[in-house]
Amino acid sequence: MKLIKYTCLLISFQLVIFDSFAKEVEPIIYVRNVIYVETEQAANQLIDESQVINDITIVKELPTDIKSIFSTRITSTDLTNDFPPPDLNLLKYFGKGLNKKQADKVQLYKAAIVVDFAFPLSLRSKGLIIAYENAYDFAKNSDGFIWDSETRELFTPEVWKKKRIDAWTDQIPIINSQIVIHAYQAENGVRAITLGMAKFGLPDIVVENLAWSLNSSMSDLMILVAQSMVEGLQPEGSKLTIEIEKLKDSSYKTNLISTLNENTKRNLIIFFKSGEWEEGDPENSLIQLLFNDFEGSTDKEKQVKLLSSIFGWKDDISYVEHNNQILEASTNAKKLLPNLKKKFISGFAPGEFLLLKAPFETPDGTNEWMWVEVMSWKGDIIHGLLKNEPYNVPNLKAGTQVIVNQGDIFDYIHEFSDGTREGNKTGDLIRKYQSN
Repeated sequence: MKLIKYTCLLISFQLVIFDSFAKEVEPIIYVRNVIYVETEQAANQLIDESQVINDITIVKELPTDIKSIFSTRITSTDLTNDFPPPDLNLLKYFGKGLNKKQADKVQLYKAAIVVDFAFPLSLRSKGLIIAYENAYDFAKNSDGFIWDSETRELFTPEVWKKKRIDAWTDQIPIINSQIVIHAYQAENGVRAITLGMAKFGLPDIVVENLAWSLNSSMSDLMILVAQSMVEGLQPEGSKLTIEIEKLKDSSYKTNLISTLNENTKRNLIIFFKSGEWEEGDPENSLIQLLFNDFEGSTDKEKQVKLLSSIFGWKDDISYVEHNNQILEASTNAKKLLPNLKKKFISGFAPGEFLLLKAPFETPDGTNEWMWVEVMSWKGDIIHGLLKNEPYNVPNLKAGTQVIVNQGDIFDYIHEFSDGTREGNKTGDLIRKYQSN
């Protein structure tokens, strides 16, 4: 599937770290949605019978001078070259609401209604909602499916309405319903990037050199930055001041505050620079979040510090003697280490990672047991990233690169790409005996 075919028409201005907003010519936003329908006749009929929408002008070609909302709609039957529907494998990841029968069905569709909208930035909310509603009406009235060209997702009409139309409060969207984040293994770690910010006349956000275990928390931060931007946050030079309390009252803000841990600051300053575009990135300007201003000697340490600063953190310290049941569970876990090593070396799926519980000596000669994310495993030597904030181990902090020995490992957590986990039987027992 040639994703570039679907990309929304390029935004007609360059968002170079937001300074488009200072230009005298108002920026124009272009949005494309593709609605797959069964036949060319059905597509043409839908276009012919479509109702006039107030406040938009339907034209054959978008004009160069755009001061209001314009739209074009055409029927395409070239679903092999120009607009192939996503295949069954892609729909496992990018199909939203489709069951197996619907996924099979769209492969047989013969036509697509291609709808382009263009409007000035000042009409962003109104233009987007009209574009979303227009695509919904076409799909609902044709047993059709909607492809979002920016986020590269295929929707049923019902899920489209819930995610794209209903998730707005006072002309402000809940941004995590409008965009997606793609994360993948790059040369120097995981690279995460948003898709969909161009629809709001804003740059997409990229983070480099992540660990997979930080991907979920970092995605939360990227969503927070994106929500702040869409609510009007302006940069001060090369920094953004994120303030949770100043967000609009919405379900997003309520849910976010309910998940904050202890020690949160609820606001922080994040520095950024112009992101470097890579193949597969959205056709949009990028900003890359930076972490140099946070404490730590490595990127990972700084990332952990940033995330714990804005979202808070809570590390439970357990003081439980390793009784026979706990030691037996640890012995069983150790027996699985050779197989886990084999799986790790053969290559995990994107988003899959392995944590090992290892001892770290304290000044009084005892051990503090902490989790380490495996980065490499050669022989009995394991290089990894410390996941816990040490309680009594000087000169170590979460995100530090450490070396542990396979023979010292006490337990494991194997997290799969779908978020399910295996392991940590000793942890279950420790919590049991700690509560007694």
